[in-house]
Amino acid sequence: MRDYGTIQGYLETVMEQIRWKRARPVVARELEQHLTDQRDAFVREGKPRDEAERLAVEDMGDPVEVGAALDAIHRPRPQWGLLGLTLVLALAGAVLRAVFCEISGGVNAGHIAVPARALASLGLGTAALLGMYFLDVSRLVRHARAVYIGALAAGLLTLFHFPHVGNCAYYTRYVVLFYPVAYALALYRFRGKGWKGFLLAVLSGVPLAAVCCLAPSMTGLLILLFSGLALTLCAAGGDWFGVGRWKGACAALAVPAVLLTGLISRGYLNSFRQRLAIALHPEMDPLNKGYLGGMLQSFWQDVPPLRQYGSVGAAVHAGARVRIYTDSAGMPGNTMPHYYSSDFLPASMAVLWGWLPLLLMLAALAVLLVWLLVKGLRQSCLPGRLVVLAVVVTLAVQTLLAAALNFGFVLFSAGLPLVVGNLQTVVDLALIGLALSVFRGASIAREEPEKPLRQRKRLRIRVEYQ
Repeated sequence: MRDYGTIQGYLETVMEQIRWKRARPVVARELEQHLTDQRDAFVREGKPRDEAERLAVEDMGDPVEVGAALDAIHRPRPQWGLLGLTLVLALAGAVLRAVFCEISGGVNAGHIAVPARALASLGLGTAALLGMYFLDVSRLVRHARAVYIGALAAGLLTLFHFPHVGNCAYYTRYVVLFYPVAYALALYRFRGKGWKGFLLAVLSGVPLAAVCCLAPSMTGLLILLFSGLALTLCAAGGDWFGVGRWKGACAALAVPAVLLTGLISRGYLNSFRQRLAIALHPEMDPLNKGYLGGMLQSFWQDVPPLRQYGSVGAAVHAGARVRIYTDSAGMPGNTMPHYYSSDFLPASMAVLWGWLPLLLMLAALAVLLVWLLVKGLRQSCLPGRLVVLAVVVTLAVQTLLAAALNFGFVLFSAGLPLVVGNLQTVVDLALIGLALSVFRGASIAREEPEKPLRQRKRLRIRVEYQ
């Protein structure tokens, strides 16, 4: 017979009423702390320890009723809307890649595996999405150092021991998409450590940025820099480092200012300004760096809101404008096959069907990102908030760069999230699953208490005058 008069017996009965196993340790710790505090209060009033414990348990109420009430509060929160929207976008991307591979002559060009790869990336991405969705993010937070070291090691491994394609480490550019999350978790290690913790947080981003530069992956570097600034500002806004909100925010903004000053002093900014000018005005260099942007911009001169399928189609690769005329049955002909590139899928889609379907797809993606951001900023647990913010910034920068590329602003190469396919779709789905896992476990998310600062020994010298 279980003794409900003891704290341990009371806790065991309450835990039996909570069906979500992941919630039991969290609830047990909080409830035990409350019962212990109440027992100690009775002891201070002069009551014996056994009686004080019994009174503390009685004041808490019936353990079955308390457990049922806690079970109703601490349950996983399914994210059906976000899951559904994410899977619809990923499915649409897989279908579009298969369709455009067929109409662009990709089968004749020796790329018959594109539809199969599209389905494979969708299947692997869905598995990654669900795997991350059911992951316990609190474990990643507790092992933040191991996650950071593992992410850095994965980048170095793929950088030096995996094949390079076009002078670029092919797999590394996908690994670095996880770096903002790794950096977000690394910030957790520097909680309450003052200016030393802030400096270590900034320096922890340097090895990750070095891997992006060695790959090289300018898109990954931009994502890391923007996400790092957003995460550091968010942590400083919550006084994560313990130096004050305004001081921490000003210090976070000073870091990119110092970096920009260093780039200007070494002349790197002039090269970037030249590239930016050509991206804005590709006619300045129509035969070299501006050729791709100029040809892409020409697509948008005669693209209507809607275009009937079967009249005229077009696809884009490396700025070449190729028209595919239809046969007598109204199906695309194969008179001018060309290589298919999913980076330019948005532009190809607009030219074939009009810009309205593309606008709807971009709007759906924007809704997904805003939805994730709003729910993420509402998280009471700062580590979870940082993880969601890292995911949103990663996907948002990809979206902006991909949209700019397809509209003729050619500065950095990037694929549209959930649409471009292959490994990027798998990575994007895994990142979204991680964010949804934060929402799913929001009811039990807790920040670990800060460790007391180590007392420093001080030598005191007293001088007396006689």
